[in-house]
Amino acid sequence: MKLKNLFFTFALLSIGLLSSCGEDHPSPSWGDSGGMTVKDELLLSNEGAQTLNIKASVKPTLTTDADWLHIGEVKNLTTGIYTVEIKAEPNVSGETRKAEITVVAGNEKSIVKVSQVSGDLVEVRSIDPNGILDAKGGKLSIKYVATGEPALNLPDWIKQDGTRSLDENILSFTYAPNNSGREREGLIVLAVGKSIANVTVRQGAANVAAISGKTAKEIAADMYAGINIGNTMECPGGEGDWSMPVNETYVTALANMGFNAVRIPCAWDAHAKDGVIDAAWLDRVDEVVGWVIGKGMYALVNTHWDNGWIEGDACKKGFDEAVNAKFASYWTQIATKLNHYDQRLLFSALNEPPVNEDANDGKGHTYTAAEKKANKERSIDAIMKYEQTMLDAVRATGGNNLDRILVMSVPNTNIEIAAEGYFQMPKDVVADRLMVEAHFYAPYNFNMMKTDESWGKAAWYWGKDNHVAGSDRNSTWGEEDYVRDQMQLMKKNFVDKGYPTILGEYCVCEDRSNIAGVDKEKHQASQLLWNREVTREAKNAGCVPFFWETGGDISRRDGSIIRSYQLDGLFLGASEGKYPF
Repeated sequence: MKLKNLFFTFALLSIGLLSSCGEDHPSPSWGDSGGMTVKDELLLSNEGAQTLNIKASVKPTLTTDADWLHIGEVKNLTTGIYTVEIKAEPNVSGETRKAEITVVAGNEKSIVKVSQVSGDLVEVRSIDPNGILDAKGGKLSIKYVATGEPALNLPDWIKQDGTRSLDENILSFTYAPNNSGREREGLIVLAVGKSIANVTVRQGAANVAAISGKTAKEIAADMYAGINIGNTMECPGGEGDWSMPVNETYVTALANMGFNAVRIPCAWDAHAKDGVIDAAWLDRVDEVVGWVIGKGMYALVNTHWDNGWIEGDACKKGFDEAVNAKFASYWTQIATKLNHYDQRLLFSALNEPPVNEDANDGKGHTYTAAEKKANKERSIDAIMKYEQTMLDAVRATGGNNLDRILVMSVPNTNIEIAAEGYFQMPKDVVADRLMVEAHFYAPYNFNMMKTDESWGKAAWYWGKDNHVAGSDRNSTWGEEDYVRDQMQLMKKNFVDKGYPTILGEYCVCEDRSNIAGVDKEKHQASQLLWNREVTREAKNAGCVPFFWETGGDISRRDGSIIRSYQLDGLFLGASEGKYPF
């Protein structure tokens, strides 16, 4: 949808429209007469009335040249502002008739041209600015005439100003910056009764330097620190079900904090019918991606859990042809919609594709070691086939998608399973355009454990310098050396073989700052240190860090910081880590 020519056009539709009955209306000039301000044109319906407001230094007098037009009492609204009702007798002829009202205030004189039409009517006179709207955002005004107050239907990036000028025939708007990466079009609709006037406006795109021809390593090396818009676009029930919907203010705040890459987990099957993704949902994802890229950041879009239609039995039990066909179709639709973005947009095939590591079949049979191995390899084989399908579907759409960096999630996004060697990357038609994705939430006791269990307690303190003497809440495994070793596993198995890695999710999920008995200072220092260590060691191993954030650390409303200790650790680690490429 590349827009090349800017234009302004309006169309009058439906019943009772001026253009349909061939009536001729004047095109009056803008402005006022000296020290008096009053609208220069008034439109009345067959039995309607309108209020005329006048700004003048003295109380004005009004006269008319038409006996069918009646002027009410001039009333003082406030200092220098007067109002008067203008009403017409019913027009039995059915033809448009015209009159003039002369307004005199002291030495000032203005003429208001009056037309009475047979039905409701709204007509646009002019728009300012008339042409391309500034990509940086700004003000927009529309001059119109109508038999009544028009109802408005606006694009979500155009908002009506809260105040009206004295000239009530002027509507004022503020339009947002366009960070979508391409020109956009919006339709403003004015409606009075059954009469409609359409105004189509187009806005240029913000100038973000294009990126093309770069390898996966070059793109990874340019990513300083990444973050997720988590629990949002991937909600199967709708964007706002699990957290506040994302807005541009939040995205702008991410860029201002120092993030330059944003992972946007997405649901697709929940927004599809008969295999076709809803066009409005594709537009919404496109909009959010545009906000990210418009701020000069990288965006990564994936296929998330999405009620498990693919990240469920289709992976655990083995390859499914029907699921594969739908997966290909979805990625064709996604890639086609977002093809206009350059290499600032990356695609990730899956999120956390599960591996069958069950101990039994649920029917009383306990798996042997050989059966467990076969089940696991069957799952991994299915994941590899699905990811090859995604790659083929995206590349087949051509254009920017031939050069796009594609990311392949390792089974369970588990570093140790990936290191076992069975998982292999798909075959690509272009060289050096693939990355790998893993996630990291260890140790579980410190990171995700909500309640104590019979086999162990939740850990509140992590890192040798944060242990509390005599406490049974200190981490007993998975500390600094473990983090370093895990990241080096990814380096050895993928980065050293030419595949940079996305650490697609990591954070301390359980914040225990306010529970009874916790040493709050030590607990928050533990969170800071964990984020620092993971971020630094990930970058040192060639893994781009993407912090998992769902609105608890950064306000979705205005982008303000809620919990600084996780973010402080993240940015310390980002500054200390150095990619090995």
